[in-house]
Amino acid sequence: MLLSWFAAAVLLGGLSSPHGSVRADEPKLQTGSRVRYLCSGGERLEATYYQLRDRSLAFVRLRLPEGRELTLPQIASASGARFSAEQDFTWWIKGTSGFLQRRDAQGEWQVTLKDCDSTT
Repeated sequence: MLLSWFAAAVLLGGLSSPHGSVRADEPKLQTGSRVRYLCSGGERLEATYYQLRDRSLAFVRLRLPEGRELTLPQIASASGARFSAEQDFTWWIKGTSGFLQRRDAQGEWQVTLKDCDSTT
């Protein structure tokens, strides 16, 4: 969990290499698609998908309706794709739609944005 966050922070430029520069044999970041979603309550969400060229790490950068940004690593999923740090938020997608879950005060997952369909 912490390792995934650390890797995402390094890739997004939030931290630098202790050697001062990236070595030629280190994996390179590929920016995937930027997708805009419209959810059933009228909320809009934007997701930008990233992965390393060697596919050892994938993650999503979400911009929530209120402007908050989240970076979530991709984790195992039986169907579709799931992005989560397993702490507060989980973004699930399958095909062109998705939903966002958030843990409540009791630690239970609640769907906060549902039926989010791609508009781009």
